[in-house]
Amino acid sequence: MTDNTATSFSSAAMRCCRLAAEVGCLFHRALKAHETRRALTDLPDNLLRDVGLHRSEIDFVADSIASAKGDPTRDPRDHLNRSVAHLRAARRRADNLLPQAAVRIFALLAIAGSMLAGFSDVSQAQTAQVKRGEYLVTLGGCNDCHTPGYFFGKPDKTRFLGGSEVGFEIPGLGVFHGPNLTPDQDTGLGAWSPDEIVAAITGGQRPDGRILAPVMPWHAFAKLTREDAYAIAAFLKSLPPVKNKVPGPFGPHEASTSFVLKIVPPAAATTGGPSSN
Repeated sequence: MTDNTATSFSSAAMRCCRLAAEVGCLFHRALKAHETRRALTDLPDNLLRDVGLHRSEIDFVADSIASAKGDPTRDPRDHLNRSVAHLRAARRRADNLLPQAAVRIFALLAIAGSMLAGFSDVSQAQTAQVKRGEYLVTLGGCNDCHTPGYFFGKPDKTRFLGGSEVGFEIPGLGVFHGPNLTPDQDTGLGAWSPDEIVAAITGGQRPDGRILAPVMPWHAFAKLTREDAYAIAAFLKSLPPVKNKVPGPFGPHEASTSFVLKIVPPAAATTGGPSSN
C-alpha cells in the first residue's frame, strides 16, 4: 500500500467510522456477523455497485464488522485502530480482494449502521403496534370464543386463541366454532395477509369469500379505526402458532362432532316464542 493510498484509506475510514458512531449502534456489542450479513444481503444491487462491492465479498464484510467490537460511546479512533488492524490482517488472507476493499468496507459500515438505526426505529414502531393490538384483543374478549377450554372454565393459555372446541348453534344457520387465530399455516391465519385479517374482522368476509357467522361481532368491529384494525392483525400474526383445526362449520341439518352452546327454550315456550296468558 502506497503512502497516498494509505492516507486516502485512513481519511475515508475515519469519516465513515465517525458517521458510524453517530448512528449509535454500528459497533454495538450485540452486533453479530450473521445479522450484518443479512442486512448487507438485503442491500439493493445498485447500492452495492455504487460502493464497488461484489456480493461474493459480503461474508468478508460481515466478519469485519462483527470483529469491530467495543463500546460505541468511546472515541471512534479506538474503533478505527481495532478495525484497521483487523482489516489489514484479513486482507493478507484475502488476496483476491481489490486494493480498495478496506475503504469500501468502511463505506458499507456507515451504510449498514444507518440501516440498522432505521431498522431499530421500525422495530420499535412494530412493537408498539403489537402492544396496541394485544390491548384491543384483550378488551374485545377474543379469548372467550377462540381459546380452548374457556367455556369449561379452564382456558388453555398454552394454546391462546388456538380455536375453541365449543361451537355456537344459531337456529336456521347451523353450528359455528371460534376458529384458530394463531399464525399456523395449516389450521390458523398463517396464510392470511394483514389485509385479509382486517377484511374479516371489520367486514365479515374470509379470503375464500365466505361471510362470517353473525355470532362473530364483526359489525361492531367495523367501527375500528384503520390503525386499530391493523394493530389487531399485527398482534395475531405475532402469536406462537398453534396447530388446531376446529370442527365445522355445520349446516342447520348437520350433526356437530363436538360440544355445542345452544339456546334452550323453557318447556312452556312455543315455536312462535314465549307463551302468553
